[in-house]
Amino acid sequence: MTEKISPLKKRLPTAGSSTLGARRGPRQERRPRSTTGDGTVVQSGASAAGKWLVYGLIVLMGLGSLCGVLAFTRPAPPAQPVADPGVSTQQQEAGAFAQAYLSAWLNATSDDHAALDEYSPGAGAGIQGRSPISYRDLTVASVEDAPGDMTTVIVSASLETTDDEDGEEVTSWTPYWYQVAVQADGDTLAPVGLPTPVSMPATGSSPDLGYPGRVVSRDLQATVEDFMTAYLTGQGDVTRVVSPESTITAITPAYWTRATVRTLASTEEIADSDPADGRTAELLVNVDLTREGTTKPAQYVLGMNVRDGRWEVQSLNSAPALSN
Repeated sequence: MTEKISPLKKRLPTAGSSTLGARRGPRQERRPRSTTGDGTVVQSGASAAGKWLVYGLIVLMGLGSLCGVLAFTRPAPPAQPVADPGVSTQQQEAGAFAQAYLSAWLNATSDDHAALDEYSPGAGAGIQGRSPISYRDLTVASVEDAPGDMTTVIVSASLETTDDEDGEEVTSWTPYWYQVAVQADGDTLAPVGLPTPVSMPATGSSPDLGYPGRVVSRDLQATVEDFMTAYLTGQGDVTRVVSPESTITAITPAYWTRATVRTLASTEEIADSDPADGRTAELLVNVDLTREGTTKPAQYVLGMNVRDGRWEVQSLNSAPALSN
């Protein structure tokens, strides 16, 4: 089964101050006042100075309160934008362009290579053979910027291959990787050279998982079994065994007709006793899924918690814990 994808073009988106006291003229030298001996003049001067001191303190206190209110009500500075560390728009466009270019290259034959020539004029001239390469699952594996406004894209494609097994031809779909260089020039994209077949990364050994604890609790085992059956086969009510705040719903429409829990392990041992409210646990569940005589092993990581004295499923975790 082959697909033809038309060439793509890059699309561009469209505090005030206060004066204390009255102004005075040039300072004049005062003559000493005479007194009658009862201290009247001296007391009047002291009273005037004290009055102005009080006024000054009142004004300063008012200014202090006003500054405090302004500081409290002043809007917070706008948050600084954070750069998105993910794939840029240019990289996304280059990835889609590389997919389409590789599709044209795989589909091109000696008498039908017009789609390929639209990307790279004359690229189809060296093709021999009238049968296109059958492929499926065209996927961008990685995108990386390169010098010269170029982007290097790795595209994966599963090609139809035939092997001889005991004298019989067996057809299968084998994944292969291709490297495609794409250059941006204004609002257009262009391939740089032809697709380059490259080797796939080597497969490493799987790390050890961190679930050494046994699950002895029969109530917890029953909860997990009920959840797996309801979640995967639609037989039962998922809401009976999940936490009220959880958003987990059953898979619909259900594909599997039976779900059998094979093994159950935890990050710590869980005894067969009444659990305390608020306790949590993380479980690794190995389950066999069956439909029409075919059984496949699958694995789940469940976040559990205790409410009202019974275990409930709180979350479906995205990845298992690794051993230290």
